[in-house]
Amino acid sequence: MRIRFFIGILGICALWGCHHDSGGPVYADRTIIVYLGVDNNFSGEDAEKIESLRKGWKEDYPGHLLVYADPRKGRLSSGDGLPYLTEVVWENGEAVARQVKQYAEQNSASPEVFRQVLTEIVADYPADSYGLVVLSHASGWLPSGTLASPHSIINDGDSDMELWDFAEAIPVKMDFIVLDACFMAGAEVIYELKEKTDYLVSSPAEVLVPGFVYRSMMSHLMLEQPDVLAVARDFYNYFNDQSGMKRSATVSVFKMSAVEAWTEMTRTLLEQVDGEKLIDLDRIQRFGYGENKLYFDLGDYIKALYPDRFEEFTTVLNNCVIYKACTPGYYSAGTVSYSDINAYSGVTVYIPQAEFPYINSVYQRLKWTKRVNPYIPL
Repeated sequence: MRIRFFIGILGICALWGCHHDSGGPVYADRTIIVYLGVDNNFSGEDAEKIESLRKGWKEDYPGHLLVYADPRKGRLSSGDGLPYLTEVVWENGEAVARQVKQYAEQNSASPEVFRQVLTEIVADYPADSYGLVVLSHASGWLPSGTLASPHSIINDGDSDMELWDFAEAIPVKMDFIVLDACFMAGAEVIYELKEKTDYLVSSPAEVLVPGFVYRSMMSHLMLEQPDVLAVARDFYNYFNDQSGMKRSATVSVFKMSAVEAWTEMTRTLLEQVDGEKLIDLDRIQRFGYGENKLYFDLGDYIKALYPDRFEEFTTVLNNCVIYKACTPGYYSAGTVSYSDINAYSGVTVYIPQAEFPYINSVYQRLKWTKRVNPYIPL
């Protein structure tokens, strides 16, 4: 899920990335798809995000920007609650957001709808490369409807999309995927998406509204070499400038070609290890929704199990986690509380626990679990 703190937009961080010898940026022929799953209590954000993207679109971008939005009927949105597709283009000396299609009522959390929308955009707006930004409620790898009724990834009313369905539905490999949603920097999520993108930007904890900085996003992502680190920095800097509970942000950038190396090392350390019996889970840094012990910091977990191998593990992990940042603490809507962050590796992991038999059974379905083969309590 994402948390509904509404905060004014702050200044944008400076652009850095690939440049011409003359100093000007080199942009890519790239189609970027922004998928707004807001047929829920986020409805109304579609208009805000599209306006931010429009304001950030430049005349010399050679690619395409398409925004699919499924808002909730009766809220401030385009199309009276019906899903629609908008293209942001440069016309007559200015950027405009032009609606190019309106859909019949559909479930935007359906894998079939998600796949169809992406497939049609790729076919209608071909480019040398592609990128994907997704905004919705989410809960990482967790199965829909468990515990505090979290949502896996993309929520439409009472419907949610499971992580494995989300991954399977992506029709082409992306240069990058930005997940503007809660709890999407888990090892389970990363491994499920490792063949779908070159880079992943996501958060291990809850993401407060307004989420990522959409106005500056395209200036980073339309570069020939997309500056995903700048996207993450803008997000972190925005929330780090807030005060009180609103100063809450965790963000990581993953280089997916380096995932397998730290996954293999993790397998050698965790295979058949019953972490619940070996260590006190209350001593491990976690980023849960309320009091739920579901999202543990992977580095802190390895350190507790193997203090003598922690430095070695961190070196391997950091080849994949090419950027990570966190505020001093994080906000949780489950308890309306702010908790200190004492350890941050940029990645979370679930530690199987006997009190969660259903979650443990679903956990065995994940590609991560099959690869790492952790101990599952009976």
